[in-house]
Amino acid sequence: MIKKVFIDSDVILDVATGRTPFVKDSQRVLSIIETGKATGLISANSVTNIYYILSKISTPEKSVLFIKNILKFISVISIDHDGVLKAIDSKFTDFEDGVQNYCALKNQCDFIVTRNIKDYKFSELTVLEPKEFLLLFN
Repeated sequence: MIKKVFIDSDVILDVATGRTPFVKDSQRVLSIIETGKATGLISANSVTNIYYILSKISTPEKSVLFIKNILKFISVISIDHDGVLKAIDSKFTDFEDGVQNYCALKNQCDFIVTRNIKDYKFSELTVLEPKEFLLLFN
């Protein structure tokens, strides 16, 4: 069965910026999504954060092109009022990660893939680093 995977923006930014030593594993994660072995999801606010960061280090045009390309195989899911309230009342120390967590939960994701595992220690979902996620497909 194809798993639904919430991709944290750090994984996408690793690929967009070529961040070493993380880029190779992050590229492989996105490749699994692109080939349909898993369904990749990101939140709407991840898209705006990715654009903001990329446009600061590149051009707005290149940033939009990168986002258009990843949206060919990753779906955007919405954040709702209830999820934001749950994040506010949660034990998450990073508010944005709390919002991402409740967005992934609401959309019935099986995993969150991130390099910031510690930020998701209160998640009810299975949270994996890219290397760990890749082991599921070997």
